[in-house]
Amino acid sequence: MIKIIGQFEVKPAFRSQFKEALIAVKKGSATEPGCLGIRLFEDKQNPNMFFGYELFTGEEAVAFHRSQPYELKLAELANEALVNPPKAYVLVGEVSEEKGVEEFSSTANSAELRVIALFDIKADENKKLIAQYEKQIPNVRAQDDCVSFNVYTVLENPNQLVVIEEWKTQEFAQKFSTTDALSMETGKVLSEIVERPIPEYLHQVNEI
Repeated sequence: MIKIIGQFEVKPAFRSQFKEALIAVKKGSATEPGCLGIRLFEDKQNPNMFFGYELFTGEEAVAFHRSQPYELKLAELANEALVNPPKAYVLVGEVSEEKGVEEFSSTANSAELRVIALFDIKADENKKLIAQYEKQIPNVRAQDDCVSFNVYTVLENPNQLVVIEEWKTQEFAQKFSTTDALSMETGKVLSEIVERPIPEYLHQVNEI
């Protein structure tokens, strides 16, 4: 299976039009045999930032999806509507194995807090961070308030790491990150080996 995160920063004047086009893509893809799910998000702090989260059976399914009229319409609109070209992160090598479709199930809708983190790692430090998350992932998933927690490397850039997490309550997630020993250790490792301050990578999002 292939998972992709798409990031779009839209010019304010095109926000509503682009959002509608994203929703049309999600609706249209529901009948595609190779598309296992699409989720859409908007950034809480930046209402002009959108994310598309896609799951496909393979490369042929991705190619078929990109050729559909609703996807072509979105691509055409993007030429005019976006501040910068869209970013696409092909997610591979999940640090801890889990069913690929879990994040696209109905249980994901129970989350109150959703965070997408797109980390840029200093050169040659990716193995250190992956090793840390191999300890942290089962620790987080064991929490009753954790809906899902997944960590991926990026196909074309080994110095990028993507973390996607969903929690039933924001209060618990914040308390856990500041009181759990392993979570604090992970935060310390992150702060040492990412290129910029951690908050700059975090996107709290609402699902569309």
